[in-house]
Amino acid sequence: MTTRIDLHTLRGQPVIVGAGVAGLLTALHLGDRPCVLVSCAEPLGIGALPCGVAAALGTEETATARAARTLQNSAGLACLETVQCITSAMGGVIDTLGRLGITVAAGTHDSGYALHAALLAAVHARPTVTIIAPAALRRLILVDGQVAGIVIDAAGRTITLDTDAVILATGGACGLYNDALVPASAIGRGLAVAARAGAELSDLEFVHFHPFALSLGNTPGAGVAIPFSLYGPDALLLDEQGEKLEGQTSNPAFVARAVAERKAAGHAVFLDLRKIVTSGPPKPGSVLASFLSLCHARGIDPATQALPVKPAAAFHIGGIRTDVSGRTSLPGLWACGEAACTGFHGASLCEGNALLETVVCSQFVATDVLGRITPPFRDISGIREDQSLPRGLLAVVRKALSTSMGPARTQDILTSALVPIARFAEYDDVALIAEMMLISALKRQESRGDHFRSDFPTAGATARHITLTAAEVHIAARLIARDHPVAWSIDGAPLASMLNS
Repeated sequence: MTTRIDLHTLRGQPVIVGAGVAGLLTALHLGDRPCVLVSCAEPLGIGALPCGVAAALGTEETATARAARTLQNSAGLACLETVQCITSAMGGVIDTLGRLGITVAAGTHDSGYALHAALLAAVHARPTVTIIAPAALRRLILVDGQVAGIVIDAAGRTITLDTDAVILATGGACGLYNDALVPASAIGRGLAVAARAGAELSDLEFVHFHPFALSLGNTPGAGVAIPFSLYGPDALLLDEQGEKLEGQTSNPAFVARAVAERKAAGHAVFLDLRKIVTSGPPKPGSVLASFLSLCHARGIDPATQALPVKPAAAFHIGGIRTDVSGRTSLPGLWACGEAACTGFHGASLCEGNALLETVVCSQFVATDVLGRITPPFRDISGIREDQSLPRGLLAVVRKALSTSMGPARTQDILTSALVPIARFAEYDDVALIAEMMLISALKRQESRGDHFRSDFPTAGATARHITLTAAEVHIAARLIARDHPVAWSIDGAPLASMLNS
């Protein structure tokens, strides 16, 4: 962490919140322009791709093919202009990273861990980037509807930074699930801060669940994913009784629901890759080779045992509504990476697109920030910051979302989770994001992409986005609570006892 922070010298600099791939790349794309990077200092590479970075960035397919695949997967909700803009930039992505000193080549350091490490080293070598870590975002300061500053908590010290440009690269809200493949800190704090400031959020009900997370315990953020591409004709998905799970093996959302349903019925589920693993040595640098290396490092041998699996939240498709340049509905606020909802993904996640969107849009965001018209300086030193309780209901919310907002949802279970959480949403950040996700899921009375309603199992006639503000969600929650006055517990447990547990 930067131990001595001269707030005067940082005045007016763009502030990037988040030190994942999106935040680090945005800082690098700002070039020689001084900026501030606020980081929660997660361990290196958490949540990153175990392999396949080069393929994700388009080295193995054309822009036309990626665009077609994306639109087909989007269930009618992808923005055509956004898809074309991002995929057409694919051809120059590897060269752009090279100019930043980042080398990406298939089979050679082709992992998200290596990419993250290289980006982190490059940012640390930039004297123009001031890194504040570990630090947590608390709120945005607005003057006349324009971002004028940001409040952060750095090692217990509250710091207010004057800035007219804040870029949120804080990730999504998958960390609100018990089973997740993201950092445990990815609890939607950036989304909550944006929502409290009045920004619009969109499509929060869409969460991508990876169907094959290894069952290695219940520590949030500690999941290991089996690449979905390994699930083919030579792989078997079965329960402890040897009964196979049949269905659409090419559709991750369908498979995730099938695994979740079998586990909810009390069964264990296993993915048997022994035929694939024992067929011969894997090609160096391949997906299989990278996965086997990861397993062996953890004492797991897929050649001799079927692997216990479960669905895990892997990517939050919805987020802060932005255009392709990261501009939000709030002047002075940009979002990038998983925190942003650009319209690229639509209703489901296409393999490789999460990283592609992040890498391409980080440059778009930086360019837009550099080209902004700077408003007159506003002195915000006298504005008193609000205090929030960002982790107050975390345990309650994790249990509620894991139960109600999994691969399959119904109105009754969504409502039962919403009503008690909504009581605390006006001051607790994780409760606010959970409330917004639940309301979005209730409003989408259809099944589309990665959102499946058991009570509405088919897609509606018209594809539509669901865009909400915090104020709108609070009103909706109050109306629902009025009609469900007895739903003040989760899974039969009184809320007060859960808060004290």
